[in-house]
Amino acid sequence: MLTKRAIVVLLAGLNLFLLAAVLFQVVALPKAFAADGAGGYACVTAKAAGQSYDVVYVLEGNNLHAFYPTNPQTKKHAHAFTRDLGLDFTKK
Repeated sequence: MLTKRAIVVLLAGLNLFLLAAVLFQVVALPKAFAADGAGGYACVTAKAAGQSYDVVYVLEGNNLHAFYPTNPQTKKHAHAFTRDLGLDFTKK
């Protein structure tokens, strides 16, 4: 039979394990999603100047698309703009 001291040590160890599990869920680094280029596009996020949210930039061929979140709860995004990078980098 377990002694009182062994039960206290066992419960303390269980509490430390549960605390570590909770901290791992709360403090875990966010996942980074990126395209591998196989689909002909690349994605990156960046903090919008003066805003509290990130903007998603999608590079598709010569076009750069920007999307911003409209509602963080539903995770919906709106298209902000499309820019033709081919025109920006051609000599005039």
